Amino acid sequence: MDKKLDEYNSDSALHYMFYRPPLHQFLLGRIFKDQVFNNVLDVGCGTGNSSIALSMYSESVTGYDPSISMIHKTQNHSKINYTFELDQLLDNYSLIVFFGSLFYVDDKSFSLYQNKLTRGGFLLCCDFQILYEPVLSKLELYIDEIEYDHFKNLDSYNTNSFVLIKSEKFETEFSCQLNELTHLLLSESHIKKQLIQKYEISNIFKNLIEELMIHYSQNEIKIKANLFYSYYRKNSI
Repeated sequence: MDKKLDEYNSDSALHYMFYRPPLHQFLLGRIFKDQVFNNVLDVGCGTGNSSIALSMYSESVTGYDPSISMIHKTQNHSKINYTFELDQLLDNYSLIVFFGSLFYVDDKSFSLYQNKLTRGGFLLCCDFQILYEPVLSKLELYIDEIEYDHFKNLDSYNTNSFVLIKSEKFETEFSCQLNELTHLLLSESHIKKQLIQKYEISNIFKNLIEELMIHYSQNEIKIKANLFYSYYRKNSI
């Protein structure tokens, strides 16, 4: 994880800590079903939402993120050890997960991670894309597409160590309150840049939620999201 790490600053970490949509557990349940793993590495764990979801399927989880700000916002959990130091990672994980982080992983870093996976172990790349367009339209915000590939998988790397088990893209819907939606919008750096231009930065949260209340009087909104995953097994020989 070695590019665009400036996006993961302390302000983003704060919004990540306050709210993330309930999609991690939903997606993992669809993939793993009854599978259980000995120990899991969660690469790019952020403030720990993905690690907490993974703890339901493992005896122990290592949540790794190079952003100290993100790690400082994680919550203590009996099954999870969080770290921002690569040398704290083990060499025998039975599952490695890239939840919305594979885009930031270059070839050298990927080689390091795959060497920490046991033979016959599993690797999951997954992500979700929140479809903000209906909300942004009401706010009269028009955001350019960003350089980000939600569906990036191992096809992007020079490796023949893995066999694809299954891959899928599908759409779902979740509900959130307006204060949660505000945190979601402000956690997206490309959207926040436009919001800063629209509102005074010192009152951005207050002004944004007040405008949302004009358009959504019930204080709750349904949002659609695209979900993606590719699930692999490492060769045993």
